[in-house]
Amino acid sequence: MKKRAPATSKPQEFEGTEIHLEGKVLVCFISVEDQDTFDIKIISKQATDEILKGINLIEEFPQDIAEKNKEVEKFNTGLKRAQEKGFRQSDNPRKLKELILDPSEYKVDRILVYPWAHLSNYLSQEKVASEVCPVIAKMLEDKGLEAHFSPFGWYKAFTLDCLGHEVAEMYRNIPLALLSTEVRAKSKVYIVNNDKSVDFFCDSSEEGKKNAKIPKHYSKDFRDFIKAEVLSTREKGKQEPAHIKMMQKFELADFEDASDAGNLRWYTKGVLMKNLIRDYTEQTVVNNGAIYVDTPVMYTVKNKKLTAQTARFPAKTYWVHSGNNRFLLRFASDFLLFNMFSQMHIRSEQLPIRFYEYEQYAFRREQAGELAGLRRLRTFTMPDMHSLCKDVPQAVEEFKKQFLMSNEVLNSFGLKSFIVIRTTEEFWEKHKDWIIDIMASQNQPGLIELWPERYYYFILKYERPVLSAQGHTACLCTNQIDVESAQDVIEQYGEKRQKYNISWHSKDGETDHPIILHNSPSGAVERVIWGLLESNARYEKDKVSGFKTWLSPVQVRVMAITDKEAEIAEKIMEQLNAENIRCDYDDRDEKIGKKIRSAEVEWIPYTVVIGSQEVENNTVSVRKRLVGEPLVEGKTNEQINDIPLPKLIEIIKRDLKGYPHRTLPIPFRKFSTRINFR
Repeated sequence: MKKRAPATSKPQEFEGTEIHLEGKVLVCFISVEDQDTFDIKIISKQATDEILKGINLIEEFPQDIAEKNKEVEKFNTGLKRAQEKGFRQSDNPRKLKELILDPSEYKVDRILVYPWAHLSNYLSQEKVASEVCPVIAKMLEDKGLEAHFSPFGWYKAFTLDCLGHEVAEMYRNIPLALLSTEVRAKSKVYIVNNDKSVDFFCDSSEEGKKNAKIPKHYSKDFRDFIKAEVLSTREKGKQEPAHIKMMQKFELADFEDASDAGNLRWYTKGVLMKNLIRDYTEQTVVNNGAIYVDTPVMYTVKNKKLTAQTARFPAKTYWVHSGNNRFLLRFASDFLLFNMFSQMHIRSEQLPIRFYEYEQYAFRREQAGELAGLRRLRTFTMPDMHSLCKDVPQAVEEFKKQFLMSNEVLNSFGLKSFIVIRTTEEFWEKHKDWIIDIMASQNQPGLIELWPERYYYFILKYERPVLSAQGHTACLCTNQIDVESAQDVIEQYGEKRQKYNISWHSKDGETDHPIILHNSPSGAVERVIWGLLESNARYEKDKVSGFKTWLSPVQVRVMAITDKEAEIAEKIMEQLNAENIRCDYDDRDEKIGKKIRSAEVEWIPYTVVIGSQEVENNTVSVRKRLVGEPLVEGKTNEQINDIPLPKLIEIIKRDLKGYPHRTLPIPFRKFSTRINFR
């Protein structure tokens, strides 16, 4: 390679005019993008690791092929013996793999790290970007390899002879990743009991989990919860999750074959439920003092305080290209919300301030194998509240209030959930009394995970997971005490990292950085519906299935026994909808038994049957579904005969008191006009 002339106004300094490398040279073409220069040591280390993997792949390739050929020979020998005995006559022997070149050609003698701007349209414009190639070369040299770098900013002439074997050309995209330390591998798990006693369960090492024994006096649900949350990984099971067929059967949601995986389509009833969950959660947080905000769904990576947070999720980003710039679709509202906080003048007497945002949408490009219906998506909606607190004592008091609020929200959905609090050993020793108190207040055992030191931005994290029919868990509501994001800088891996620099000011001139609570009282809306469906499937033999009345897409179904009562039945449907009760009318020409069975299958909370007696008495007869109550001898409904319609309205409105209302669309009010999506 020869330097010809400068290609930029400030080419990289480089002694000599020529690099001449003989032997098997691995040429690594490097493009440094906008967010990579957040910390060139990190991105250079990641690139070095990938180069080392590439060298290993090349040099071990002949041996890998030889091992595979041994397996082929073993298969063919077994096949031949079987065929000689008259078996497996339709099977064919496998072919041995042959190397393109002699095995001695698969090696790397030297490495050249070469800046190649043409690999990307989003190159970093920072001067420090030119240092990436020299740093990579130095890191490779430190590993005992002969490595060179080509200078940036020069026109160069070079000649390459590519060997052309199977692994002679490779491409790697290396997203900037700020990985946490491995302190979680050393954490310890305890069980907090109803009587406030705390029992050690296990540490998080594989050996610790293997030897852990769950006491038999705990309920089956709690034992299953520990198995899923502590003793096993959160991977999707081989069996299809129960909620998938249920969400399709009830026409709530479905997969969209013309979009990216993990982006679902939603039908009318599903949209109704999503909106109701949003309305109730929003109503709850605003009644608890929150104010509304809304921030964009995309943000730049040319801002170091945003990149510092983004780079912790390197494999989960959707990119949007706009002209010569690119943006990330947010996977939480934190980024631009905190950017807004940093530009505010916050007075200490205003604290705590609670900011509520309905994240529609958030995007996380989960790995394909992690996607599981509504449980884990790539696009979701999240009611989210962030609270600025003056200091840790104020944050603790606010956390206690939000703990109760979040539990109220989940209970209102009709969800059974479990309690997990994760914190540092230091914070636990100072605050364990109130932590134990709030956990015991829920009259159920819970888990505490203790870390030897803080490994992320929070010192405490609260979660409410739900168990699926198959015994998997997923977290719904969460709250975190964030002591890092509001700082101006933090030290991480020996380097100073820019944070959001959010400050409050007092009348006497005092100033400091607030503590931030990250609270989603409900969790993602889609996951709430996952929890409702999975819980119903899990307890279908023990409890009456269904949704609470306020959350049911159709709250009442009216049906007539004969055509003579049809006009009255339709008028009752109209009256109930006028009372803000979602009601439909089964006007099909079917026997009453079939209509009742349809209402049963659809989990309709109230089924109103109109016959000649009801017309004569100006009353209604009602089957009230006993949602959530113990299932005894198959009984799912309570029969209420001959009551005035106003009395029924009064009963239903007791169910709906304090909850939001959404109107049932007109086409869905009669079976003859109802739209079917499947």
